[in-house]
Amino acid sequence: MTRRCARRGSAVAAPEYGARTHPASRQDELDVLRMVLEEQYERHRTQLALLARQAGRPGHPATDTDTGAALTAVSRRALGDLARALTHLEQGRYGSCRRCRTDIAIEYLAHRPAARFCPRCVAAPIPPRGRRRMA
Repeated sequence: MTRRCARRGSAVAAPEYGARTHPASRQDELDVLRMVLEEQYERHRTQLALLARQAGRPGHPATDTDTGAALTAVSRRALGDLARALTHLEQGRYGSCRRCRTDIAIEYLAHRPAARFCPRCVAAPIPPRGRRRMA
């Protein structure tokens, strides 16, 4: 499909719906993901600081010991996952499946920063070690 350029009157090809005008390289995608992970890391760090401050106020109405402990545990786990992901990104070891060595989709990594396996390998059963079937 072509359309007329408003400025020069010449015909230009219209981009296909949903097509990228500038394809991003895998490294570009990982760089964007790094920024997202760093923001998430800071958010969880801030949440932990706020939870610690609230825990120090026993009469504070927002202080619920069970809820605070659960939120603290979730934030600490997320911080660990994010720190590990950021470390692997820095070392160039992030985003490849440990089993099949294919690139893990950026969308999958954005939702699961600690992912070490691609969705296909996660779904596949792991063969038992040490036992081989005899033919």
